[in-house]
Amino acid sequence: MNRYVYYGYPQAYAPFPNPQYYRNEEPQRRETQVLPKNTMYTTVVEPKFIEHLKQHIGSKIAVTTVVGKLVGTLDNVFIDHIALVVDGKLHHIRISEIVYFEKAEEK
Repeated sequence: MNRYVYYGYPQAYAPFPNPQYYRNEEPQRRETQVLPKNTMYTTVVEPKFIEHLKQHIGSKIAVTTVVGKLVGTLDNVFIDHIALVVDGKLHHIRISEIVYFEKAEEK
């Protein structure tokens, strides 16, 4: 038997529609990264504190930071951090995170 199909009316639906497939990964974007040409780095400089730290290079100090205390040999002082050797391991500690330091007792 012929079925009459009128234009503008939806077609008959299949009893089991095809499953929809989804992509799990993100589609790759073809954008180019634009890096800034003029980069400016800023840091807080505490010249007197750095000067006091430099007087103790090579000696054993105890540094108290906002998260804890480290005891070791002061290896070097930079404008924004210090290098402290603790048990043979080099630690870089930001000067802005230091609360205070003191000369440690030699054992």
